[in-house]
Amino acid sequence: MPGYGFGYGYGAVGFARRNPRLGEGTPTPSTGPALPAQTDIVGHFDSSAIPPQSDNSALVQWDDMSSSAAHATQATAARQPRYRAAAGAGINGQPYVQCDGVDDFLAIATPGALTTALDSRNYTIMVVVDNVADGAGGFGNIFGATAGGDGLTVSATATACGQGANSMRGRMLDPSGTGYRSFGIGSTSTSSFGGSNGGNVRRYFYRGTVFGSSVSEGIVTGGKTIAIGAGNVDATPTFRFKGNIYRIIIWSKLLSPAEALQAETYFNWFYGQVHPAVTHGRFLHIDGDSRFAAVGAGSGLEAPVHYRIAQGLGFPPGTYSVYAIGGLSIQKCINKGAEVDDVAQALTRVSPAMQHRLIYEEFFNSRTIGTAALTSQPTEYVAARRAGFPEAARIVGCSPVDHADSNTPSASAWGTAIEANWASMGFDGIAKLWSESALGGDTACPNSSPYAPWSDGIHLGDEGQAIQASKIALDAAAVAGW
Repeated sequence: MPGYGFGYGYGAVGFARRNPRLGEGTPTPSTGPALPAQTDIVGHFDSSAIPPQSDNSALVQWDDMSSSAAHATQATAARQPRYRAAAGAGINGQPYVQCDGVDDFLAIATPGALTTALDSRNYTIMVVVDNVADGAGGFGNIFGATAGGDGLTVSATATACGQGANSMRGRMLDPSGTGYRSFGIGSTSTSSFGGSNGGNVRRYFYRGTVFGSSVSEGIVTGGKTIAIGAGNVDATPTFRFKGNIYRIIIWSKLLSPAEALQAETYFNWFYGQVHPAVTHGRFLHIDGDSRFAAVGAGSGLEAPVHYRIAQGLGFPPGTYSVYAIGGLSIQKCINKGAEVDDVAQALTRVSPAMQHRLIYEEFFNSRTIGTAALTSQPTEYVAARRAGFPEAARIVGCSPVDHADSNTPSASAWGTAIEANWASMGFDGIAKLWSESALGGDTACPNSSPYAPWSDGIHLGDEGQAIQASKIALDAAAVAGW
């Protein structure tokens, strides 16, 4: 297996040098990356630390390695997952816990500090799984306390992963099928970003990179039992997970982008993986408003505009981030820009040769500021990204479309100002949605059905997002170096 170096201060690490051990406790290599923020870990379930037992035997208890001692147990034989340790069967030779998607789950009776962290809305949950299939009910809860909707779950199907069973929020398509996946969710109640929910931030991670960041509140347990492998276990278990679980880690804080990527660096090394951005050779950052959460989307996981932009530009999941926080003033978007830079710089440490690109998608929610601010504030934002990003970054702007003529300035004044001044604002190119797509023009803003069937008549629906993403991808691809 190919080896390559990591730049987190742990020295060069070759994947092929690790000695996999089955059922002998957590490997503690003498060299290699380490998990971040270890003193903040309040729950840690590691399949390699399970005491040795025969392959395909029932698993009665999965011990929590953290000081919380929040052990997960199952006394009913028919509901016990299987411990798998056949030679060569798991990722990089590691054992795993197999859930059947029918009735297997483990419940945490005494979660202690684990519940405290989750209910404080200050946490990060990351999981490593493979061979995921659709369980009973479709989406399967790998770890969580509730089921469905926007519940506290880290979930997956055969082709998607994220949070929630019915909600679009935080869910991403994962074309890897049954292959290796690591992803998670995080929350903080102490953010200074502001927004409509009083400063709460909810974030989604895929392969250690930020898939989305919103001002939605973090989800809490609601007094329900935390479980591995199913949701709603206090009543009739629902959304049963079907697949193999290797690792579940819970921190009592929202990890920074650099810390999340450090965790993924550890996972890559421990499980013998190569980060897809390294394989791809370039990484895309999409920054903007809250539509990563598919506001107004009409059909399917493919609806969110940011996913469509990435796909149109040839960036598979794991090779791009969606760093959007909706409901903010432009100044708060500028304030949170340093964390966007954190993603780019962390990836550069993983692979110095990485090429970075940034799409700036319209992120103004203060729809009553004048055209002078509309040009000066994005100029400040772009200048800050130039200073914080690797030198190779290219930045493409986008004229806005989710704006009504009742605002000041009008939609036409807003779109015209940005399209006329994009070069002086520091962009390398512009996607002219206002003047060159069906979404532009005063008669279309706010857009009417079928482009914006959502309740406010402004945010784009499925067909509108398809037009928006296609135009952005086409114009961005025309920028030199893409």
